[in-house]
Amino acid sequence: MNDTLPSSGPAVLADPVPLSDAAFRLVAEGVRRLWARIVAADPAADSGPLLLSYDVHPTPGGPVLIEVNTNAGGVLSAISAARAVNNCCPDCEQDRLRARLLELFKRDLLGPDPDHCGIVAIVDDHLASQPLLGEMQALAALMRPHADDVRVLDAGELRYEGGRLRHGATAIDRVYWRSTDFTIEDPEHAAVRRALDAGAITLAPSPDAWRAIADKRRFVEWSHAPELSRDAGSGLTFRIAQTVPMATQTLDAWYAERRDWVFKPVSGHASKGVYVGKSISRSRLAELPAGDYLAQRYAPHPVIDRNGQPWKYDVRFFADRGEIIGAAARVFQGQVVGLRTPGSGFAPVRIGDTCCLTGALLDVAAR
Repeated sequence: MNDTLPSSGPAVLADPVPLSDAAFRLVAEGVRRLWARIVAADPAADSGPLLLSYDVHPTPGGPVLIEVNTNAGGVLSAISAARAVNNCCPDCEQDRLRARLLELFKRDLLGPDPDHCGIVAIVDDHLASQPLLGEMQALAALMRPHADDVRVLDAGELRYEGGRLRHGATAIDRVYWRSTDFTIEDPEHAAVRRALDAGAITLAPSPDAWRAIADKRRFVEWSHAPELSRDAGSGLTFRIAQTVPMATQTLDAWYAERRDWVFKPVSGHASKGVYVGKSISRSRLAELPAGDYLAQRYAPHPVIDRNGQPWKYDVRFFADRGEIIGAAARVFQGQVVGLRTPGSGFAPVRIGDTCCLTGALLDVAAR
């Protein structure tokens, strides 16, 4: 299965990041409960969400959920990283995790029958500069036995002609949409939008699923009932970070409280436009368009020591709807998550004393 490993992109680190059994169980239970809330509020959440990620900051009081994504990147790096802490069945675990991922892709994108899948395109913008291009190519290799063909394409290479989305003369049947134009509204994506509206393609993750799950404004609603799970013995909780529209307070009020908050754009991604309050100047805060920004209660990144240097991290849990299927820590330096700095990357997560990530997942499923 080595052909499904990313050939480029963020590094896969060897040193594991510890996570307690209790914290892992809290996240697994809380993710299930949050998913139930999401679908109850908007059934469109279940319309082809594909691979989700729940980004979590472990804290002394328990894990805190700070973001949910529908086009989660890094899953193959996470699967690869899991091998580093597996002291019992590394090959079996790798096969199991990839099979679980492929099962998800079959349900939401490929369909169950390779003979009727057609041509699949993994589509993003400006491919040459994408840090996860290697992962897209590896995912194409993973899916290729289950389709007529799988191509990794730049959105600019596609056109809508004769009632079909086309790459050159080839008609595209299914699209794994990796662009951060989540709602497919940018003019340069008009061909994809026309094909989607005409029912000429199957596309995942769907714009409707993104709106129901990953639009950052959902956090405003969810944080009205922030506790997702609680461990009665330790008192630890898994909770949603409090999130409010920036327009609810004046500039003076936000500046006075800035150290308690992180300021995030409603439509942002990959930490772009995100400002940690303790580091923002008053003039920069005043420049932020309050109507397009949210304030999220600051939950500090935990820190690990690597060769005498402090490194921050969070934990990205990959999920099929409300069921965790993988995990990795994102290790970095700086104010916000960024995996391009030398030495940063995806690290394995060691969950309590379990021999492997799969073992921890099976233990949670059995409870």
